[in-house]
Amino acid sequence: MKRPGLLDEKPTSIDARSRKILLDQYLNFGLRRVDGWLDSFSAKFIQTLSEIQLLEGITGALGEIGVHHGKLFIVLLLTASRTEAVFAIDLFERQDLNLDRSGCGNRHKFLENLQRWARTNENVALIAQSSLETRPVDILTACGRVRLASIDGGHTEACTQNDLMLMETVLTDRGVVVIDDFFNPHWPDVSTGVAKYLLNPSSTLRPFAISPNKMYLTASQNSDFYRNAIEKKFAIEKTSVMFGADVDIYGLPKPEQTITWFAKECMKHSAFGPYLLAVKRFALGACRYGTYAKRR
Repeated sequence: MKRPGLLDEKPTSIDARSRKILLDQYLNFGLRRVDGWLDSFSAKFIQTLSEIQLLEGITGALGEIGVHHGKLFIVLLLTASRTEAVFAIDLFERQDLNLDRSGCGNRHKFLENLQRWARTNENVALIAQSSLETRPVDILTACGRVRLASIDGGHTEACTQNDLMLMETVLTDRGVVVIDDFFNPHWPDVSTGVAKYLLNPSSTLRPFAISPNKMYLTASQNSDFYRNAIEKKFAIEKTSVMFGADVDIYGLPKPEQTITWFAKECMKHSAFGPYLLAVKRFALGACRYGTYAKRR
């Protein structure tokens, strides 16, 4: 009997080797072709985190609240084993409920991207509704307990706090939650919602790592395991403390990366594109000279 919420289309099954090949192709070529917001370093970080879980025998569903066009969801889908379900919670056609206008999920583009880059919808469960209306039993019925979940839905304080409590309820004992936009100045309510959750004495998740625009949380007893495992894969930029928990920071952008991003964004929205391009080249040259001077 089909689990509630699974896609109606006939699933395409692919083996583990094919999934790995597809994931490498997606990270190298597809990531920048799917509309959305996901740093390439964070994409690889999430891939590695999922692989660490599988190597340790940590199994369960994977999924995301707020899938948009599937940019991060495809990474989760291709790192799942064939026996694991993957869930997608999104408003899709009900954008009238998207009060803060954070993203605009599109079912057609989402499914199109899954077919193009993942070539499978095996064990994918769509929950097309607001996360504020989603109950733990909806997720548990559709796919069971969750080992890795991304929260990138409504960016209000209430939505963020609700989504964290929802994921806390359905996580496996060693599960991980990824929060998007905690440090993004465009969405300060996300930080407020996370803070309210973490300052609640009954909450169980605590941060243990940060990568570009992502923060990672797990139950406090799991923090050392994940921190030690990830440190073997990536170089730590620095370690800090958040809400009483040690947090390792990875993938801080270099000055030239920040300049390149800023110039590209300006050129998208300005009639002075050619002049900004010249400024970008000058600034990058200054960065390179500064690096060279330091080495001397």
